[in-house]
Amino acid sequence: MSDCRYCEQTFEKETALREHLYEAHERDGLSRIDRKRVEQYIDEHGIEESNDADTDANQSIQREQRTVNTSDDTHPADAWELSDVEALSTDEIVEKLADNGIETNETAFRNRAKDLDSATALSDQWETDYEVDATGYDQDFIWMAAQELWERWAPEVPHKERIYDFVQEGRDLREKGNRAEACNQWLTAWEYILAVIPDDSTTIEEADRTLPTFLSLEAFIRTLDSDLATVAEDDPAYYDHRLEFCREVCEQFPDADDEFLLDFRHFVADSLAELGRTADSRAEFEALIEEYPEDPWAYKKLADSYWLDESDELSIEELERTAELYRAALEVEGPLEGASMVADCLEDVETRLTDARASDERGTEEP
Repeated sequence: MSDCRYCEQTFEKETALREHLYEAHERDGLSRIDRKRVEQYIDEHGIEESNDADTDANQSIQREQRTVNTSDDTHPADAWELSDVEALSTDEIVEKLADNGIETNETAFRNRAKDLDSATALSDQWETDYEVDATGYDQDFIWMAAQELWERWAPEVPHKERIYDFVQEGRDLREKGNRAEACNQWLTAWEYILAVIPDDSTTIEEADRTLPTFLSLEAFIRTLDSDLATVAEDDPAYYDHRLEFCREVCEQFPDADDEFLLDFRHFVADSLAELGRTADSRAEFEALIEEYPEDPWAYKKLADSYWLDESDELSIEELERTAELYRAALEVEGPLEGASMVADCLEDVETRLTDARASDERGTEEP
């Protein structure tokens, strides 16, 4: 019996599964191994393939996804899974590559890897340079071998496929309740993302197009920020991690949409406040007010930093600034939850300001 992993139908024969994949699913939505099944079906039935110019690119994108071990008796015996390649010795991998016409050693491999950002690109380079004519599952072995040798011979060189491992390890840790270690794994994944995306990727969308398709970059970034904030409540050291991460996000993607950038600029200011760097946090909020004058939250948070944290020590000038900020938070058109609380704070500030002015006037009238 063979299962379709995309719609959960079951087929008695491998040939029936190949036909189903060909007829029912888009090619660019299939895994690398299932693509080979479709190719075999096309060869077996003499079907002329489309000359779609995107076919090679789509194959490379799919191959960049790190294939997990799905050996569960639903795949033919000669199908390669990464776990199979990982179980081989380095000499066995090199010998199998040689059987396909590819000659390599650690020095040659490292020389290739230093100029590339993925094992997929390296395996494609092999196939071109050595004019490899491998087909079917033997072709799968080549890119899996490239990925495994990268781990053994050039582990310090970031590559796209490794991102999957860190992301998945983080997910597993999070499910087990170890959110701090999950954040550590995801921060490492973030380092790899920064290392492999093009330097001129100034938007999330541009970077996303160059990354493995299993990852939704914006969702990953937002989840990591949220978890860093949660972990920091128990371990304040993670506010430092959150601050650095959010700054890197803003610096890497300066052309992201305003909503995204505004959120992460707020996260920077919030982290600075949690770290006790009040002056730096206020400077960040002042910059936000200048750049996003319709954002009520920057006004409110900056006012709160005076009124809620230092209300007993405020000068008349600081009370005036606090009142001005609360008024602005209420007057701008942007949505503001808790507007009634802001209005209450403004009323208290104005009362304090009236008393402070009266006291100051009395002091100046005394002989």
